[in-house]
Amino acid sequence: MDGVFDKTALFNPEVLSALQKMHESFGDKYFDAWDFACAVNPVLGLPLQRNPQYMGRVKFSEIDCPSKLWMVRLSEIVNVSPNLVQQKVLADVLHGAEHNKAWKDWVKIAEMDEPKDSVPTISEDDFIIVEGAMSTKARYAGGKFGSVSLDCSEDKGLHRVVLGIKKTWIKDSKWNAIQEAVTVAGAAMYKHVASDLCTKLGSAAGGTESFDTDLYKTIVKAISTNKSAGFPPDAILINPAQEATLMAMDKFISVEMLGRVGKLAEKGEIGYFYGNIPVYSTSVCGANPIVYSTQKGVVMGLRQDLQIEDYDDPIEGLEGAVLTMRFDLATAFSAAIRKVATS
Repeated sequence: MDGVFDKTALFNPEVLSALQKMHESFGDKYFDAWDFACAVNPVLGLPLQRNPQYMGRVKFSEIDCPSKLWMVRLSEIVNVSPNLVQQKVLADVLHGAEHNKAWKDWVKIAEMDEPKDSVPTISEDDFIIVEGAMSTKARYAGGKFGSVSLDCSEDKGLHRVVLGIKKTWIKDSKWNAIQEAVTVAGAAMYKHVASDLCTKLGSAAGGTESFDTDLYKTIVKAISTNKSAGFPPDAILINPAQEATLMAMDKFISVEMLGRVGKLAEKGEIGYFYGNIPVYSTSVCGANPIVYSTQKGVVMGLRQDLQIEDYDDPIEGLEGAVLTMRFDLATAFSAAIRKVATS
């Protein structure tokens, strides 16, 4: 999975040719770079910044690949290279989605080559190691091998969001409003996916760990319950309120200080239980923390990642354009998922 999206749509010969022409015409000139996605991270619940955020002056020659076109304001692209407008819009959508891609670390993702598929749920715990010679031909010797059926046929699993571009914005050349709407739409779609995933995990949970003393101890007991069932957890999802509770506990802080730096915080990880089970704080988690195995709990069948449809004309086509995704969520083992009571 290439980060957020299969970006090959941005890298066809026509786009690269148009980008080269832009370099030849404006390569030594500067433009003011802006980030219209700096305040669209509702999944992780990070502090909002001013939107858009000024990033300084950049040479056109530094936009050396189409995926960097989000840095250039739409008004600049319309003026200097109309042929790149569609790619610019797609780059904005993907950049917005990038801010909410944390859910791709929360679940087993199976890329679906067919509308219907059946995929195995396998982890290292499923392989039984036999010592010595075998008298018969080796056969299946798994522990908890399983499989799930995924269905994205017809309109099943189709999710869409309208970009929300008004005709008057196009007529009046309100490029900043258009760019922000496009960027935030990408973030909105990925927030929706993250929310669907959290809801599925909550509904598929095999049970709820009874509250005992405090949130930390209750989560520890849930981890033990999952391990005893043969499903060692490798992820914990909590909401921001529960993050605040844990971050005020010395027994959690003393562990999480080992790893809470830079990239971990950007991914929504606030620390670790036992030093190896990441805890993700997300605004789309429900009322109960969820302790689970990412490879054994829920499987996402991804038939189509984020795309723009009903978008032909580079400018006028923005009105009525929609973002779509196609995916299915299926429960593998309910015993691999456990909710945690908070009181």
